[in-house]
Amino acid sequence: MKTKFISVALCTIFALAMTSCKSSSSTSTASSNSGSSSIASTVSSMLGVSSSASSASQAGSTAGSALMNIYKNYKADGKLDMKNANNILNLASLATSVATIKDNYKDKTFYKDFALGMVSGATGLVNNSNVDNTISALTNIDLNSLASSATSAATSAITSAVGGTSSASSSTASTAVSALSSLLGSLSK
Repeated sequence: MKTKFISVALCTIFALAMTSCKSSSSTSTASSNSGSSSIASTVSSMLGVSSSASSASQAGSTAGSALMNIYKNYKADGKLDMKNANNILNLASLATSVATIKDNYKDKTFYKDFALGMVSGATGLVNNSNVDNTISALTNIDLNSLASSATSAATSAITSAVGGTSSASSSTASTAVSALSSLLGSLSK
């Protein structure tokens, strides 16, 4: 169990580091876009999303699948559990995927493909009538901060589990947790 948790945490940390590097860049370059596509592709393949789909549809499907997984855990736990390793991995995946729609929000074709992918990936949780509101809500939540906070908590837990000490902050980006919890509460399946 510890090995799986450590593997998930390390994958999450890597994905967040790549997302953080991309979002800290002041200009968009072809290499940063290919890096984002590579991360999205890796996360998509981890979640079993077909690689033959367009990058927008693939990112949307990954976002929908991650949101669905977070929603299932939210319903089972009655809250957004930031100590759940699956939630941490899915938050990193969701943050990476939502970053692609933020970068391409004004591209109508990209947006449409992303929305179709999200509906497909969320298997009924997100549908044609709520997809626009869901995308809008997700793009207004600081998912990177939320995922980074969750990863810090996971890193602290790993450090404690192996007998070390950690100075990781216990803050869980309460505003983002609250916003995501509100979105999850508004969705129903």
